[in-house]
Amino acid sequence: MVGALKRQLYYSAMTDALFMNDPLNDQSIKSLTMLGFTSKHSLNSWMYYHYKIKDSNTCNRKLKWLLYEGYRSEYNRLKHLLSAMPVKEREPYIASLPESDDRKRKLIRINKIMPYLGSGGVAAYDFALYLAVAQTGVRLGYLAYREARVFSREIAKTAQRQYGSWNEYHLACIAGMYYLTPPNLEDHSQDNTYSQYMYARMLARRTSADKFVRWRARL
Repeated sequence: MVGALKRQLYYSAMTDALFMNDPLNDQSIKSLTMLGFTSKHSLNSWMYYHYKIKDSNTCNRKLKWLLYEGYRSEYNRLKHLLSAMPVKEREPYIASLPESDDRKRKLIRINKIMPYLGSGGVAAYDFALYLAVAQTGVRLGYLAYREARVFSREIAKTAQRQYGSWNEYHLACIAGMYYLTPPNLEDHSQDNTYSQYMYARMLARRTSADKFVRWRARL
């Protein structure tokens, strides 16, 4: 029982940044553990509206995609495109792209955040979202508890290998959220980017679960 409680606390800490962004549009949801107190109607709406998940098949497809490919795949492709260029050529190249090119907005963001991220990139966002979707899937009957438990543990172990600390992991998760923010929600302030704002909020959360569990905890 103690091991199960520790793992749940760990998973909650892994999703703190994700829920600070309020994906369920409900201010009462502060952590992964609050999913158990959220109405199934709200959870169904969130799963379908954001990810077109409506049953076991669509839930499993999304989870497999997050596990093996995820949003990190596109980020890594575009990052490699920029990394192959000398630093001084990156901004002129991005500026030369037409506004109709969807890559332009993403490359601008990647150019801002890539110097602060390690080799794990924005994979932390995929890991956090996997945990949220998996536990929601269990609550809605889309996913077996045992299956969610096995793969959630693997996700956590993978995160431990790719990131060196809670701060590094949270920053990567927030960077992923910044990378994926729709254009109409982007913060254009030069002094307070979306990622900086979210990271400041994370550091200010004294009740965050990561205060009570070590990053290298055995799972």
